[in-house]
Amino acid sequence: MPFASRLLTALSPTIRPLCPTSSTFNIFIRRTSPLALTSTITTTAPTRRLKTQTSSIAEFNSQENKTNKRDKMTGQNQALWLTEQEGDFVVREAPYWTPGPDDILVRNKAVAINPMDWKIKLFGKHIPFPRTFPAIIGADVAGEVAEVGENVTKFKKGDRVIGKANYVATDHPSTGAFQHYTVCPASGSAILPDSISFAAGSVLPLAISTAAMGLYPPHRLGLPLPSPSSDAKKGKILLVWGGSSSCGSAAIQLAAASGARVIATASAKNFAFVKSVGAEEVVDYNDDEEKVVQRLVERIRAMQGSSKDNEDIYGAIDAIGEDKTWRATAQVLHGLGGGKVVSFLPWGHEGAPEGVEVQGLNDTSSLGKLTDINEAVWGRFVPEGLKNGALKAVPAPIVVGKSLDALPEEIMKSQAGVSAGKLVIEL
Repeated sequence: MPFASRLLTALSPTIRPLCPTSSTFNIFIRRTSPLALTSTITTTAPTRRLKTQTSSIAEFNSQENKTNKRDKMTGQNQALWLTEQEGDFVVREAPYWTPGPDDILVRNKAVAINPMDWKIKLFGKHIPFPRTFPAIIGADVAGEVAEVGENVTKFKKGDRVIGKANYVATDHPSTGAFQHYTVCPASGSAILPDSISFAAGSVLPLAISTAAMGLYPPHRLGLPLPSPSSDAKKGKILLVWGGSSSCGSAAIQLAAASGARVIATASAKNFAFVKSVGAEEVVDYNDDEEKVVQRLVERIRAMQGSSKDNEDIYGAIDAIGEDKTWRATAQVLHGLGGGKVVSFLPWGHEGAPEGVEVQGLNDTSSLGKLTDINEAVWGRFVPEGLKNGALKAVPAPIVVGKSLDALPEEIMKSQAGVSAGKLVIEL
């Protein structure tokens, strides 16, 4: 088995309904090497690097306090530090960060756990981020704005917000989620209505950004940009494999807001949930793969009605991101005469059936740099959709702790997977 395939198997989660690559948004692989992963930059957050590859937490904090006149050890911030590659998680003091000019500093009230968190702990030698240690990881935050950068006008101190923590892009502890204060890009943050809890809000940021990156760029599936109103004209068909996962439910909501007619897969117990977020049809994946593929082909043909032209099908999203799921998704499109699959698995798509193009999120463009898309998603759809109900804060948060001290155990327990839910720590 090729090395890339062996590594892929090692890093893949074992439970289908969990969005396995929700923490791999913005992680892409160069074709020149199976390990040449790069991260896209969706933020203007600080790009400062530690002076050495690995230092102690005390050494880092001392160095930061001496060399950076903005970040101070005030005793306000505590963080879950990863001491070294595949090292220990420890809770220690961290600086009180100062946001960059286009960023906000969030006082975290809830943070969500993603599969990449435990993968970094166990397989860090095969994952090229974080690149400097000690590190603070984590990607989903919800809380209150503590400080705003000088260029930020749409947020103010005290606002309730959700935000995408971009530690993968910046390689700096200030932008990791697992602490009391996190620097987030204003362009990847949104107001959280009072009617939505911080725990519920924390499930969304990474999933929204991941789904948007697969749906909207012209070189991906090229869907129309989403509308937070309910008057989106229904048009082409989209298949989402893994509709009850975090990324899958986000993809369904965005696609439905873009006018797509969505058919999704899920376990039978999650049919109602998947339909509630916008899927028109749902098929149980818990059957012989050939039968599931045939059932999906038949359902999509029925949705097409008299038209059998593939021009009325956008393609498919593999929101699970396993070898077997992208292959099954590709077989559905093959049965329909061909098309494009965007898989949240970054690499390893050799052997796609004839007429089917399979893309991993493997380029170096970023949602933040795709200004029109980012503004439509984070600037309009997310805040307005949360306010008027067009965007639901799902899957349901499963609160498994009330402090940073709970994170190490819960991160490792998350390997078992979660169906139609996401693990959250309240702070």
